[in-house]
Amino acid sequence: MKSKRVVRTLITLGLIAALIAVLYASQNSDPSNPHSSVPEETWIHGPKGHGYAVMNNQQPWKQCYECHEKKGLGGEVYCQSCHDQSGVNVLIPQKPSQ
Repeated sequence: MKSKRVVRTLITLGLIAALIAVLYASQNSDPSNPHSSVPEETWIHGPKGHGYAVMNNQQPWKQCYECHEKKGLGGEVYCQSCHDQSGVNVLIPQKPSQ
């Protein structure tokens, strides 16, 4: 009987510790940012980061600009300013006129 109580106590303490760990880890992430789980250096320069997303998403006005504008970063202007700062000479895909 006493061993069951010890096991239950250990399980309870383990679950509480896991809950605290999850709550602590979640404080550092932004659920509205799809890139928050990836370190910035990896996202910008990694093999599956920004360049990969740009090359496989030639419609940034549908997926990128809207979110960047909500964050107060700006749309196409934001992308161009970053490219200018880093010395990248690239043509940003334009939204087709309707």
